[in-house]
Amino acid sequence: MKISQFIILKLIPIILASIAIYSSSSSAQSQTNLPTRTLPSEEGNFILLPDWQRISFNQMPAIQNGGSIKVNGFSRAWNAGDTPDKYLTLGDIDEALKPQLFSIRNITNEKNLKNFSLESFLLLGEQTVENLVEVIPNLGQTNAAKILPIATLLKTESPQININTSLTKLLSQNPTLRNLKLNQIDLSTYTISDIPNLDAVRLSNFKGWENALVKDIPGLSDVPLASFPLPLAELGNKVARIDFIWGTAEKRRQRTVSGSDVAGFSVPCQGEDCPHIELDDLENSGRNIRGKFEGSSWISGKYQKVEGGWGCLKSVNGGKEPTGRLPYGSAFKVAVMEPDEKTDTVDTALFFRFKNACGATPYFIGPVPFFTYEVNAPIFIGD
Repeated sequence: MKISQFIILKLIPIILASIAIYSSSSSAQSQTNLPTRTLPSEEGNFILLPDWQRISFNQMPAIQNGGSIKVNGFSRAWNAGDTPDKYLTLGDIDEALKPQLFSIRNITNEKNLKNFSLESFLLLGEQTVENLVEVIPNLGQTNAAKILPIATLLKTESPQININTSLTKLLSQNPTLRNLKLNQIDLSTYTISDIPNLDAVRLSNFKGWENALVKDIPGLSDVPLASFPLPLAELGNKVARIDFIWGTAEKRRQRTVSGSDVAGFSVPCQGEDCPHIELDDLENSGRNIRGKFEGSSWISGKYQKVEGGWGCLKSVNGGKEPTGRLPYGSAFKVAVMEPDEKTDTVDTALFFRFKNACGATPYFIGPVPFFTYEVNAPIFIGD
């Protein structure tokens, strides 16, 4: 046998082993029930990310735990099995997504407004007739008899009045009618098209818009999160590789990338249980090249709680939230949950918060299932 043939035969097992190792690494997966898109990295890896163009609040996974809070006159409740549109208000996401800048016309993309019942627009039902005159263009100059739901409301309250005059004139003659609310009548038989120009009004012009649930604004539950006035998107482009997955036997981790927007995103784990994922750069070049993520830990939010919240709602949940990151902005937090050393997989979850004018709770409303990762899979870190 020639020397060259001998060398080739000796190298074949090594080459095959190298291919197997590479295939194992490159096939490391992340899984989710959400619509996804792939993003190529500079190193040639493909990173699986949520496709926010195809994800709306009513298409997100259901929350796994229910609960309620009551503090400083603020009270909210949520149920296991609810999607976020059922427990988030416009005020909860006003900074993150700016839903208050929408009008019904923006939300529905000018679809047939006769398909949207006034009964489904709970925020509208809370408005007084005077509120509506103030915010709806030209409503005051319109003959009251031609505004069908308002005409019904006025005649129900005051049958003797003549509604064949402008709404402004009618209210000036009968000031007590100004404080009537639309929800004092059955709105199920009326549609948004029955109130001229209603669809053009920005949601923030309605009184109490902050307290309206997402599900109670017609069509808003169906809007992709990337189509909000402030679109949901990745913050930054930092991606790491999951190098190891460690369980509850791990103690005290000093170098972390997890925390909160209050405590910072490098909170050490000092407790007895510090399960975590250990991160590395995508290139996996070994000890000769040490990147910023190499050896750093993302601690499990199921086991470590950190400081969160602010203002009048900071005390909710003891002022604590699962440690994690905000890679997609302030709408929700991403937390590592239960690392499994036996299967080399780890689950992640989302946690939401509630807000009002004087503060915000910690991010503890959850968990909402997100991605499951294997060892060697890339994971989006964000800024």
